[in-house]
Amino acid sequence: MYAQYWGLAETPFKNTLDARWFFESPWHEEALARLLFLIEQRRRCGVLSGPAGTGKSLVLEVLRREAARGAGQAALVDLFGQSGREMLWETLAALGLAPAADDSPHRLWRKLSDRVSANRFVRSPLVLVLDHLDRAHIDCLETVERLQHMASAGDTGLTLVLGVRSERVSGLAQSLREISDLRIELPAFDREQSQQYVEALLARAGADRPLFEPEAFTRLFNETRGIPRELNRLCDLALLAGMADRAQRIDESIVAAVAEELRASFDRDQPLLHFRERFAVEM
Repeated sequence: MYAQYWGLAETPFKNTLDARWFFESPWHEEALARLLFLIEQRRRCGVLSGPAGTGKSLVLEVLRREAARGAGQAALVDLFGQSGREMLWETLAALGLAPAADDSPHRLWRKLSDRVSANRFVRSPLVLVLDHLDRAHIDCLETVERLQHMASAGDTGLTLVLGVRSERVSGLAQSLREISDLRIELPAFDREQSQQYVEALLARAGADRPLFEPEAFTRLFNETRGIPRELNRLCDLALLAGMADRAQRIDESIVAAVAEELRASFDRDQPLLHFRERFAVEM
């Protein structure tokens, strides 16, 4: 909506899993490098954790793409709300094994075991990236444990990479300690990284000049605590509000006003309307 006003080719702050918007902060770069090393060394299981909104899912999508470029096979499955059987079915589908809708759990396991055995025979790696384990049904953890046991049966080339939120990991902690070879915690950005993140995404969207005042970046960091998802939301609304005000750049006052309106909207449990309505009237 605001892209043309700010001279952008597209809107950059979308909270999607599009790898084009992946920003390699030192933390994200290290997490990706360590997970790729885990796969290259044919280890069994790694865990990527971190607070909600720090970019774990996007790191895992980039990891899947990088792993798939090798000689083996990689699949990513979002476990949010899934049962153990659903997890098996989605995993087989992601691997291109065409599970039938009425396949029994036994048949699903047989198909997956056959694929692992085939990859082991040709020494081809098989990477299963399983996101949101903490938001899945409890029987998914049992399925993961069985997969990890399968990966331990010699040099199978099967590597599991699990994504979990730090805030919800307590109930899984003992099991994760037992099955994982590597645990990586993805933190939020600091003040400098937050600015670099916003500027990098704006540049990829086509910005040819600074759109945020220096003081605005400080306010952005203070309001979002350096959480990428929150930065995306606040920057997106700030650009929309700036367009409504016919601003030339986003200053601290615009960021502060949008942040305050967001808080008020959540408190009232009502949609954010103020500057959208104002812009609609002016149009």
